[in-house]
Amino acid sequence: MIDYRILINSSLSEYIESIKHPNLKEAIAYALMPGGKRLRPSLTLTLLGDSGLDPAEGRYVAAAIEMIHTYSLIHDDLPALDNDDWRRGKPTLHKKFGEALAILAADALLTDAFAFFTKGPLKPEVKNALVSAASKSAGSNGMVQGQVLDIESTHLPLNINQVREIQLRKTRDLINLSVISGALIAELDPIVLQKLEEFSNNFGLAFQIKDDLEDQKERTSLEINTYPYLLGEEQARTLLKTYQEKSLLIISEIFGEKELYQLVARTL
Repeated sequence: MIDYRILINSSLSEYIESIKHPNLKEAIAYALMPGGKRLRPSLTLTLLGDSGLDPAEGRYVAAAIEMIHTYSLIHDDLPALDNDDWRRGKPTLHKKFGEALAILAADALLTDAFAFFTKGPLKPEVKNALVSAASKSAGSNGMVQGQVLDIESTHLPLNINQVREIQLRKTRDLINLSVISGALIAELDPIVLQKLEEFSNNFGLAFQIKDDLEDQKERTSLEINTYPYLLGEEQARTLLKTYQEKSLLIISEIFGEKELYQLVARTL
């Protein structure tokens, strides 16, 4: 299994070096590096490899996806939202640099990401499709909608369908962008794109349920509006297995049990 983090981090370093203001540059570098597992951009590059393309063709698109992901984490951590002090084992951006610079760094990451979607040796129509997909996934009917639904539900008990809708927007939509971006670059058949969107639904929900179950181990009581709280741990694990199996089945039918299949299996 190829580790695409070197390629992703190289592209992100190129972006960081292009930032002129020293304080903004330092804040963005702090947020982006060394980074986490780079799951979302790795989905893009792995799909390209399984499609028979050179993954390097999607390096800037992969970086753009990670930039959007990082912007969303910075905003998540702010006092007005989740009010978190730590992210990836170090102080959150607003704790390190202050709220104002954290907000502006996140603004820059989101805005600059769209330039990266158009960077590199891709056809103009592919670049247009990528920008449109990114806007849809990250915008008012995508990830941002999920954030609004989430803050509106704070301390309010929800049913499983409401929680599922939040997670489809907050988690699935960016995963779907990662997968569809690779498919657009590879110019895969529209029928395959539909199957990949189905995969994203299952993978995104499985990813969230697994995260809920892992968070539960570190808590003395169950957090409301999570799958373990609403379904019970046993039923949540059963649902996780169902989504896992569906995710792997779809990928195996499209690409076989190659790199993308292995990445999904390892993640879930």
